[in-house]
Amino acid sequence: MHQDDLWQAFDINGARADTTGYRAYNGNPDLGDDAFVGTVSLWLYRYNDGEIEILFQQRSPKVTNGGKWDVSAGGHINNNEDNISAMVREAREEIGAKIDPAKLEFIFRIRSLHNKQMFNNFYIYDWDKHSSNFKFDDGEVSQVKWVKLSEFDDFVDKNTKDVIKNNQFTRTMTKFWLERKQSDGNITQ
Repeated sequence: MHQDDLWQAFDINGARADTTGYRAYNGNPDLGDDAFVGTVSLWLYRYNDGEIEILFQQRSPKVTNGGKWDVSAGGHINNNEDNISAMVREAREEIGAKIDPAKLEFIFRIRSLHNKQMFNNFYIYDWDKHSSNFKFDDGEVSQVKWVKLSEFDDFVDKNTKDVIKNNQFTRTMTKFWLERKQSDGNITQ
């Protein structure tokens, strides 16, 4: 996130509001009572040795939640930017991943636990057959790690930032969608 970025405003239903946007202050914009902002979060997954693996990123020591593990990529939605464009941009900026917008799969949207005036839109993306040579050009990420779905809860409990660790809905829904993809045969070796 860059301090000079303006965040897109939304109404309570998640529809884009026509405003000049909100400037971030200490990572979160200062909002009026009826304004909301949005973020996007991405889980890259692949099928490896008979099991789904999920990519986590470790936050750089110089950023908020430094040293903690987080979703594959994510961040705020810039003013006049849609969710898909924000997700493609954040994946490129944080881990150097080139995402095909047509293959992003929206899985759910929730209100943030730490900021009730923020929506978080979650996506999954099949990273099978893509290179795992990730780049951390913007300095927000120090490394990435693939974690087996069967080890997801243990890894989250021991290593992730609190907003992931303490959000049982996000954890359950992420696992549900990935387990469903595997059982539906949508993931191939």
